[in-house]
Amino acid sequence: EVSVSGRVLTAEGRGLLNAVVTLTDSQGVTRRAYTGRTGAYRFDDVESGRIYIISVISRHYQLSPRVLSVNDDLADVDFVAGSGK
Repeated sequence: EVSVSGRVLTAEGRGLLNAVVTLTDSQGVTRRAYTGRTGAYRFDDVESGRIYIISVISRHYQLSPRVLSVNDDLADVDFVAGSGK
């Protein structure tokens, strides 16, 4: 098992606090993590050799989900928010 981590940032490089990051596997099982003050999040105990969809829910920003192929620890899976909704 591996970890997936990164940050959720504004276009200016500031961390987004309390954004919800979701990690969904091919079976539809979803895990949630909340960003801290620096915008950091982390999922531990992620099963390797699988495909996941990672997405961010924020009150103020729209961010596009991504497809991740997880085979090893992934760091720097960062999201940068554009302009507000």
